Amino acid sequence: MAENKVQAFVPEAGTCVPWKVKKEELGQLAGNEEIVKQEWDKLDAFAYAFIWFWVQR
Repeated sequence: MAENKVQAFVPEAGTCVPWKVKKEELGQLAGNEEIVKQEWDKLDAFAYAFIWFWVQR
C-alpha cells in the first residue's frame, strides 16, 4: 500500500475546502489571520456556488 495517503474529508454543506483544512496547508500566517480567513470564506463560497451552477444545468 502507498504510505502517502491523501487524507479524505467531507466538507460542510456550502463549502469546498473549509478554512481549517486550508490553514493546515498554509501553515503559519504572518499578519491578521482573521482577514485571510474572511477572504478565504468568500472565495470558497463563490467556488461552491460556481460548481453548483454547473451541476444544476
